[in-house]
Amino acid sequence: MSTAIATRRPTRLASALAVCVALAAMWKLNASTTALALEAVGVTALTGGFGLWRRDWKIAGALVGTLGLAGFAGAVGVAFSGVVGMSGIIRLIPGLFGIFVLALALVPVRGTGSRTLVKVGTGLVFVAVLASGIFNAVSLGALLLAGAATVVAWDAGEHAINVGEHLGRGRETRETELVHIAGTGLVALLAVETAKFSGGVGPSGLSLGSLVLLLVAVVLLAVALHD
Repeated sequence: MSTAIATRRPTRLASALAVCVALAAMWKLNASTTALALEAVGVTALTGGFGLWRRDWKIAGALVGTLGLAGFAGAVGVAFSGVVGMSGIIRLIPGLFGIFVLALALVPVRGTGSRTLVKVGTGLVFVAVLASGIFNAVSLGALLLAGAATVVAWDAGEHAINVGEHLGRGRETRETELVHIAGTGLVALLAVETAKFSGGVGPSGLSLGSLVLLLVAVVLLAVALHD
């Protein structure tokens, strides 16, 4: 009797949600829709290329993976062409790189994923959030939602790796993944709404220091939920 061996890699659903939520965070920061679409295509192609490579379809995997890199390069090029001034570059380019790094963490050629790259990737997206706050580039509501989405993306990436390590990719884990990520998302949204309406904080009256503390509080809340 043969026994199925679970694949110890990050689970597909949580990984895909992590990348999608990170893309949504950049969209709330007014990143170019074309750039984000190219990045989504690039990440998808990169994932397919890695999958083909692992199945020993080396040439096809390399070609599809190269297409993914081209999609990412196109996304950065479109973003560069669309931003105005250094502030636009500082705000948006780190986030685009961050999404790519997050994808690399969750579609590893070898191993079971990289928590370090998940942190680096979502950290770069968080830099975009903070930079957008410093340059007052988006509304407070958009900024808080982008910050919350960054935390959810980080948590989803970590969860994908954790479930993959303990249960494997081959088992039915979708319900567990959805419940976990939905719970994190609800808590993050609750934190954002509470912060917006508590203490008489208005959309235009929040100082930078308060904003940073607010975003850090959201991060810590998600960390507590994760643990």
